Amino acid sequence: MAFVVGVFARSREDPLRQEELAAVRRALRAGASDRAAFVATPRLHLAWIALDGSVGLPESRADGSLDLHWGALFRDGHDEASGRRLLQEQAGRDAPGLAQIGGEFGFVSYDAQADSLVLLTDKCGIRSVYVHCTTDRVWFSSSLRVMERLAAVRKVMDLRAVAEMTVFGSPLGDRTPYLDVRVLRPGERLRVDATDTRSDFYWRWNTLPAWRGGRAAYLGELAVRFRAAIRRRSGTDARVFCLLSGGLDSRVIATALREQGTEVVTCNIAPSGTQDQVFSAGVARALGCRHAWVPLTPHHRPNLYRQFSEAWRGGAIDSGGQVDRPHWVFSGLGGDTACSGMLYDEELLGHFRSGRDREGMDLFFRRRGYRLIERLYRREDAARIREALVEGALAELHAFPCDDPARSLNLFEMMNDQRRHLFPHWDNAAQHGLQFHLPFFDSQFLEFMLSVPVDWTLYHDLYHDWLEQFDPAIRSVPWQTYPGQKPCPVPVTQSFPTQWETSGHYHLTDRESWTTPLAEVLATRPLPPFLNRGYLRYVQLLRSLGGDHGYAVAAAQTMRNIWVRSEGRYEWR
Repeated sequence: MAFVVGVFARSREDPLRQEELAAVRRALRAGASDRAAFVATPRLHLAWIALDGSVGLPESRADGSLDLHWGALFRDGHDEASGRRLLQEQAGRDAPGLAQIGGEFGFVSYDAQADSLVLLTDKCGIRSVYVHCTTDRVWFSSSLRVMERLAAVRKVMDLRAVAEMTVFGSPLGDRTPYLDVRVLRPGERLRVDATDTRSDFYWRWNTLPAWRGGRAAYLGELAVRFRAAIRRRSGTDARVFCLLSGGLDSRVIATALREQGTEVVTCNIAPSGTQDQVFSAGVARALGCRHAWVPLTPHHRPNLYRQFSEAWRGGAIDSGGQVDRPHWVFSGLGGDTACSGMLYDEELLGHFRSGRDREGMDLFFRRRGYRLIERLYRREDAARIREALVEGALAELHAFPCDDPARSLNLFEMMNDQRRHLFPHWDNAAQHGLQFHLPFFDSQFLEFMLSVPVDWTLYHDLYHDWLEQFDPAIRSVPWQTYPGQKPCPVPVTQSFPTQWETSGHYHLTDRESWTTPLAEVLATRPLPPFLNRGYLRYVQLLRSLGGDHGYAVAAAQTMRNIWVRSEGRYEWR
């Protein structure tokens, strides 16, 4: 866990004031204050809360320069210190050295000689870096919630971005819910001095060379790179935590960890009697992992990280010994899009390859279940939002021009949906105190994974072949498959429902949990002018009769909350 916040004075003639340092400190009430640390120079104030080594030590120099990184740095053949030195040396230069650094990290550097500030994020943009620039100050943070607490940061609701949140789960590109706050994109570097703000990319995923070799050689090298990604993250740890599902991504992680001799404490959080619970327990036994099952809290929206943290701290998980870094947990996030071409098929890819991007995006929306609740908005706003969702997605698609347009779609997902799934984790880290090891986001693994034709990954075909590169125990127990994908070759002797299926003994949604949010939205005076009060009253009536329109309530609540935080100010960009 890491919360980092700072402010930079762009001009030597206008140094920072004491009240600005106080504002930075106040913004950190998201975490335990006794873990907060601060450093201040006339031009740069920084504050952070660190857990389990998630923030490096600030590097101050005699000339007034100052650097700080947070997250995890990896550089093959070198230790973290050498990676940090490379960051310091290359951060402000137009040199290729930054591309050598992997991991999930954010970095801030004030160069007193150049009199400029540099902010950057890792190649995948996993560690969020939010920025608000004015003519005299630059405010930045690793957490949007922390940014919201800074009074100097202008907060005007970006209606387009918030509409994207209600449909896609997060805004696209570098947008945030607020017009004047942006988030750095994957591999982006922002350089600011007294008069200029410049953004460039030290790494671009759409420029990878295509793999020209055979399939067998590729699968072997892919396994080598994945094992290296695991070693980079496990380090010298003898015992680690790993979230284990009934699918393949976390299974491959646990297998690679066991192959290198690491003791693995796996944990599954799922409804009782589902494939997720049963298959994860089976493969844990086959791999020799110490396994724990934590029942998913019924009738509520899942919060896996908080449940895991509470189970660990409450003694419900028996690790069988000391876990070296208990706050760090291996997770399979990112594997489905990187390796398996989920929901892709020849029809979908054909639209993009034939230049029918709009038709392809419409089909992709339907496959993903992305849907605008048009009746939630005034008619004129609904029409504008509907068109903007498609235009925004197409703009992001075209931001990753590749020789194969199907790869552009894959990168659109990786660099929007997949990495943005992690941003709420950083914002809520004060609640659960967890950090993720994310080997499927390892840049050197991804460089190789994303170099082959997308067609190889369709239907989990490549993934199933890749499993043969690992300990046979990985294939000894059935795993969950999705409709239309390559079936699991391991016979299932007993039928179990998936965790997504509606069953008489388990419900993931809690209808009552939406009653209060809906009432709060309707009680807002004035109601956000773009919302349709008549439709919200209709939803309220349906819910009183036992209906479930939680998706509409969630969208209205998101809109209302950000509108309130923006003090009723909103614009369309």
